[in-house]
Amino acid sequence: MCAAAVASAVMSAALVIAAIALHPPVVAMPLIVVVCVGCPVFATWELPRAVAALRRSRGDARAIAALRRSLDRLPQVEHPLGH
Repeated sequence: MCAAAVASAVMSAALVIAAIALHPPVVAMPLIVVVCVGCPVFATWELPRAVAALRRSRGDARAIAALRRSLDRLPQVEHPLGH
């Protein structure tokens, strides 16, 4: 999701640069503006949820690491039935 947002922004910037350099017909300008503004907005619509999911997964890894450290500190004991 994050890569799609960045790619959309880069492609929109390239389209604007091409439109400035090539002087498109006046009829095409509204379409160019809609595409250059709309695509990045649409691509970033779900970006906050994607970033939150990335942060959650990193937080989960930290919680798992903390759990493993606490388990490593527990003493090893024999099974009560001797198995």
